[in-house]
Amino acid sequence: MTDAKQDDAALFDTAPPAVRRGGLGALKAGLAAAASALLLPLMRRLAPDSIGGETLDQAWAVVERLQAKGMAHTLGYWDAPGDTPTKVADIYLAAIERIGASGHDGYLSIKPPALRFDAGAARGLARAALRANVRLHCDSHGLNVAELSFGFMAALLEDLPPGLVSVTLPGRWQRSLADAEHMVARGVGVRIVKGEWPDPDDPARSLGDGFGELVERMAGLGGRTAVASHDPGLVEPAIARLQAAGAPCELEFIFGGQSGRLLEIARRAGVTARGYVPFGRGFVPSALKALRRDPSIALAMIGLKVPARSSR
Repeated sequence: MTDAKQDDAALFDTAPPAVRRGGLGALKAGLAAAASALLLPLMRRLAPDSIGGETLDQAWAVVERLQAKGMAHTLGYWDAPGDTPTKVADIYLAAIERIGASGHDGYLSIKPPALRFDAGAARGLARAALRANVRLHCDSHGLNVAELSFGFMAALLEDLPPGLVSVTLPGRWQRSLADAEHMVARGVGVRIVKGEWPDPDDPARSLGDGFGELVERMAGLGGRTAVASHDPGLVEPAIARLQAAGAPCELEFIFGGQSGRLLEIARRAGVTARGYVPFGRGFVPSALKALRRDPSIALAMIGLKVPARSSR
């Protein structure tokens, strides 16, 4: 496995951006990472149907519980500092094998930076996924690595049919509208999220508006779409718009406090409800950043009721 040409370690960081920059922010990030071994078991006790733990076996126990609730699943390994690309690839390969052998409706979310955007790694995963008939999904990270991530996706497509490939597009990025057209033209599915990494050219862009504009674009294109949000006020009209346009769609979220409302929306609409199951120590620092940025998201993960918020 070879490294990408870029020598900037920041390109390979899969954690969302810190709320604060500078020395204090770096110190907090380091403390959060160091505390992961202690916090992950606690989070699993608080949210047994949401947090996949550190290992694939622990994550699979969550998948089985979601399956019992009639939900599909997505497995997502969150790498931690010190994880090598080889270690991450081996975990992905084991997850592909587990999903394929299970017969469950599931797919694997991949973080291309954790694999250094390596085309050889992508093709190795793609060949395993083809044998197992498992979809591979490329998560979104910083805008500065978008092209590298799409290059990783292109490498997957060398061995996988488009129906077994999908990507995340953030509503807060201006470029996502054009990216959606490109993905649909290639037959690749799209997961729409609000987005954690800002667009430097439009940092004040409304997350709700951006999400809605991307839904509208996917509706017009008729491409495969996953609506990924914990906000029922955002999810329901998005699914309705996609269905009105005849675009195949489903709902994806981490099982938590809003799950009853979200599952009811999926049931009424007749779409698949898919639980995203994060696992690995890298999830904890990212969850803590999400908590500081938007407490309702993290509180929902552990089943606490939170007040309704406007999506605009």
